[in-house]
Amino acid sequence: MNADRADREARETLSSFPAFYRYWMPRITGYLRSQTSDGRWVEDIAQESMLAAQRRWDELVTYDKPGAWLFRVATTMLRRWQAKAREQCTSLDDMITRGDAGLPSAGERGTDGRLDLMDAVRSLPRRQREAVALHCLLEFPMPEVARILGMSEGSAKTHVYRARRRLEELLREPAVEMEGRR
Repeated sequence: MNADRADREARETLSSFPAFYRYWMPRITGYLRSQTSDGRWVEDIAQESMLAAQRRWDELVTYDKPGAWLFRVATTMLRRWQAKAREQCTSLDDMITRGDAGLPSAGERGTDGRLDLMDAVRSLPRRQREAVALHCLLEFPMPEVARILGMSEGSAKTHVYRARRRLEELLREPAVEMEGRR
């Protein structure tokens, strides 16, 4: 996407809350889906994030990057919901039934022997998962990723680098792995 076009679209979203909602809702929902396989949370967190934006609309329109604010709110909400879900896992049986909070194991592969991209992203450690989704899937620049996640730009770069390296390992075709072992 052209940077000028993206800047123009982002500015236009501030013309009204409905325009902001139409532009950012599919992006925030997609981001949240990349973070958890438990779809029950995605729509609720996306809606709650948008409600928070609506409540602070007069202040939000003055921000340079209101989208970054929205993603930071959604990320914080998701972390809280995930922590709450972990607390509710009261037994090993419950954790097994839930599939370890909905995350696939790193070795789980489909019938064709490959991991689905979103499953692979979900299997990453939380910080790597968040950073790679924001930077690579949603195309946020690295300074924005750092700001959204509340870390230094160097840390954000490290998380994205490690995530990409791990995704490359996870998504490599089994035949390539077998050839590498010979």
